[in-house]
Amino acid sequence: MHAVVVSDLDGTLLNSQHEITPHTKQVIRRLHDAGIKFVFATGRHHVDVSRLAEDLDISMYLITANGARVHNPSGQIIIRHDIFPELVPELINMGREFSGNVLTNVYQEDSWFIEEQHESVEQFSDENKFAYQLQDLDTVNTTGISKIFYLAEKHEDLLPLEQRINEELGDSVTMTFSLPICLEVMAPGVCKGVALAEVLRLKGHRFKDTIAFGDGMNDYEMLQGVDKGLLMGNAHQKLRALLPDHEVIGHCDDNAVAEFLERHYSH
Repeated sequence: MHAVVVSDLDGTLLNSQHEITPHTKQVIRRLHDAGIKFVFATGRHHVDVSRLAEDLDISMYLITANGARVHNPSGQIIIRHDIFPELVPELINMGREFSGNVLTNVYQEDSWFIEEQHESVEQFSDENKFAYQLQDLDTVNTTGISKIFYLAEKHEDLLPLEQRINEELGDSVTMTFSLPICLEVMAPGVCKGVALAEVLRLKGHRFKDTIAFGDGMNDYEMLQGVDKGLLMGNAHQKLRALLPDHEVIGHCDDNAVAEFLERHYSH
């Protein structure tokens, strides 16, 4: 039986309204009380994710910003990887070159900065939760930046930017798509899978003890590494193509993770 459950959030554990349903909360709490360990692994910021973890009221590690940050159950940072400060202005300026179709976002320590208000970020920023700040990105401190991400209305709008960053910066950064319309940039070598390996080591577990759920390209390494990686029915088609032998479960709006966990741990 798998001792550890790892789950992505948006498009996976959360429904389309970015909520954990009461049924899912009930299943997680019941399994946690039975000794199963849970880990959230997400592209979201720690400030945002900690709110969700507190609502569940269980002890858990949080992998955030796609592995650029890991916090222990006490809320202390145990892993941090920042984008090289000298690359930050270049990444900001490259985003500006595509500003007609692309919105540049910066996670700097516990803050989220954008230069102009845009409807594309409203779904990620709700009142009384983790909210963006409007600021000239040239004035943002270039140290302590866990992630820069670019939002667009269409996946195709991000492809020229992805190519440009690859050509200019290469292995100096890591890139992934958390959503087809969200291109994320972190420090080199950062991914959920690497962060998870460290968390499991600290907990005295291994990948073979672990089951994981995900739907985006930023989940690839994590799903590939664990003993049982489950794809959501709403998963990115490219992810499904890369993991053709992985089981596909239901949609995030149908409590698919909770339903699977109930079946999995009933044996």
